[in-house]
Amino acid sequence: MRVAVAAVIAAGCAGGDPSYDYANSKGAPLYQDMCQVCHGETGEGGLGPPLRDTTRSLDELESIIAARMPANAPGQCTGDCATATAELIKNGLTTQALRCDRVAPAPRRLRLLTRREYRATIRDLFGDGAPAMTCARQTDCAFRDTCETGACKPTACDAQTFAYDPLGRTLASVHVAGDFNNWPQTIAGGGLALTFANGLWTGTFVIGSGKHAYKLVLNESEWIADPRAPATAPDGFGGQNSIVELACSGATGDDIAGDIPVETRRAGFPFDTDASSALVTAAHVDAYLAAAEKIAKYAAADPNALAACNWAADRATCGRTLVGDLGLRVFRRSPTPQEIDRYAALIAGGSDATDGVATALEAMLVSPAFLYRSELGERTDGGRYRLTAYEIATALAYTFWGTAPDATLLAAAASGELADPAGIERAARRLLGDPRARAQVGEFALQWVGGQNVLTADKRMDLYPDFTDPVRAALADETRNFAADVVFDGSGRFDDLLTANYTVVDGVAAKFYGLAATGHVQLDGRRAGVLGHASVLATTAHSDQTSPIQRGLLIRRNLLCEELPPPPPFGGGLPMVDPNATTRERFAMHSTAPACSGCHRYIDGVGFGLERFDPVGRWRDTENGKPIDPSGDINDVDRLGTGTSSPYTSLPQLAAAIASSQAAPSCFVRQYLRWSRGLRESLATRCGRVWLEDRFATRDVRELMVHSVLAPDFVERR
Repeated sequence: MRVAVAAVIAAGCAGGDPSYDYANSKGAPLYQDMCQVCHGETGEGGLGPPLRDTTRSLDELESIIAARMPANAPGQCTGDCATATAELIKNGLTTQALRCDRVAPAPRRLRLLTRREYRATIRDLFGDGAPAMTCARQTDCAFRDTCETGACKPTACDAQTFAYDPLGRTLASVHVAGDFNNWPQTIAGGGLALTFANGLWTGTFVIGSGKHAYKLVLNESEWIADPRAPATAPDGFGGQNSIVELACSGATGDDIAGDIPVETRRAGFPFDTDASSALVTAAHVDAYLAAAEKIAKYAAADPNALAACNWAADRATCGRTLVGDLGLRVFRRSPTPQEIDRYAALIAGGSDATDGVATALEAMLVSPAFLYRSELGERTDGGRYRLTAYEIATALAYTFWGTAPDATLLAAAASGELADPAGIERAARRLLGDPRARAQVGEFALQWVGGQNVLTADKRMDLYPDFTDPVRAALADETRNFAADVVFDGSGRFDDLLTANYTVVDGVAAKFYGLAATGHVQLDGRRAGVLGHASVLATTAHSDQTSPIQRGLLIRRNLLCEELPPPPPFGGGLPMVDPNATTRERFAMHSTAPACSGCHRYIDGVGFGLERFDPVGRWRDTENGKPIDPSGDINDVDRLGTGTSSPYTSLPQLAAAIASSQAAPSCFVRQYLRWSRGLRESLATRCGRVWLEDRFATRDVRELMVHSVLAPDFVERR
């Protein structure tokens, strides 16, 4: 893919026509959502025919799209949708229009802190004791409800936010129906109604912890799978249910962000940083208010710890000093004079210094200036916007550390040191040397391969009694620690994330695997890299059996960035087979069934090669008394539809085939940009991504991280 795109871009630069504006095009996002999966990012073709430089007329394209597209769900793009998509294909997917004489930056925006970022920011603002304290004393429950026998009382279970983009389609209603509300056909019958605003249907509902199946119902008649759902499963009627897993937020009793709704992860976007899905609902507001009250009560207990001052003699002056100093760290910029006046007045109006500081701090912690990362910038002579120095400092800190900028970075912003690429690079390399960068890389890697789901994976405990919560946590830590070790202590190369013949485990994980040693442990040739981790293998399996489909899709989507169309509505389910058959035998029908083979020929051959690993990721030699066939084929590894073959008979061979491809490092760049920028790449931003792919030729992950903040579109917005 990368070579093909680069060739097109080079040709476009030679004689570009600057008339087509991808950034403001209605057709570009429609093409990406519905057409790109088959026809390629720039119309180069793949599962479907090429569209670049098409000779068809606009009317022909519009007619075909309205009647026959998307292939597995015709009729979803009619009217303005078909018109805009046809215009994109005809005017935008041309050799001349695909130019790179400029990099189109992302839009100006505010980015809501993720729950993970919120926790880390609170910790760094108020100390390690703030977000997760032991319950040794009654006062330690400032961040929880009440202490009970040395532990804190759990809070309510997490709510889930649902969002649906109708892509310009006019709808009377959208509601959620699932196993949590008995699948109501109508809103009157109990459907959870979404509300339409700003082009999206959204709603947040408490649906309880556990694994849930659901669908969206349009106009109380049309049942569809949620396009933003993190997973799907057959519904038994030839279609797909959407799947979501929630854990009870207060289960450990020490999570200050536990009541903030879980982030939505769209299919193909495995990270919690998706800015477009971060919608503030009533559930968010309640959670922020409750958390701010607890944090403020804890932090204001000793005003001198926040600002050393003679509070008894001159509370007004001390209050202004506190707001100025603390406001810089809370808002990640200097507070304005109006903000200083407003919050200082709250301090002065309190019954005493502690009460006033608590009131002001609570107000600061529910301010948008704290809850959102600003990427608005200031207008430049060229008509674009450049991030301010404090916005650059904030972006750097959350990119490399997942938390707010420290005093050194804020000082660099104030002094003008971040005004040029050299200053940004110096700051980036300093941040990389901090232990928090290791933790951030580890979390990125865990989410990249879907391993965070091991913490809530649904496995039958009667079959796997030792797949306990401590084991799950240790398996997640294995992936985090291994990735940090490769990037910071090892070669630093992308290839080793996939092919390294060692892992990093603690005693709990070692016992689960049956290993005699802990720490750096050499592998025996059965496993390699992150694909050999049980955090990955266990979350791409069902509760009581493996899933070649889930494992194959993980590799196609997360490691190769190859998307496949959704199953056709007439696809049907698996036929009745011998219950003693192996998984390979049960799923082999996908290779020949006409309704399934078009996609499953790219999935099953990958998943079958991981059948040596059981549903919790441990090695096995047999299944149902039969020897396991470990052979597989990761065909068309660089681009779907090219007719190539890469057979293998072991996980290390599979990992080597992926690592040696062109698609995998290119995909890794995409995934890192999705993680760090919080948005999915588009036609408008592809040139900046290719610029970064060229600099990733060395496959050095640390240098990729640094170059990602040196790209022109890191500081520019439109």
